[in-house]
Amino acid sequence: MSGDDSEFDIDEHTAELLQKKGTIEILVRIGEKRTQRHTDLRKELLLSSSTVQQRLKAGKQRDLWKQELEDRNGVSAKVYRLAELGQALYDHAVDEDLNTLYQTRREIIKEIQDRERRLILTASPAGADWVSDIQMEEHSPHDLQKFLQQFIETP
Repeated sequence: MSGDDSEFDIDEHTAELLQKKGTIEILVRIGEKRTQRHTDLRKELLLSSSTVQQRLKAGKQRDLWKQELEDRNGVSAKVYRLAELGQALYDHAVDEDLNTLYQTRREIIKEIQDRERRLILTASPAGADWVSDIQMEEHSPHDLQKFLQQFIETP
């Protein structure tokens, strides 16, 4: 996707944005769902609300996606839809199986969290009134990404 063999060219600022944590994953998720709200992305992705907000704003400025109003059950919702450049990048991301890899990563992290909770529940005394209050601290997405990198083949 460089130089002459690309059907589109991105500038240096867009390349910088795409290298920031979460930008490509947001792009892929919007592409998969066709439109996404900020709240949808925040719930589905392993990113903080502020990171999602910053990436959505920057991506809109770089013409990766556009913001529009969409009728959802009689209520207008602010959603994001891929722009032409974003769609071209999404198509290449799918060619690279990034959509599948992102989904697999989210599933693995959720499974790890579920098993950690089960471990604590199993090791806790039966009938203890505090067991229902057990809430696992969420792992830092950055730490989890670093951990999962060992399982991804690099070309």
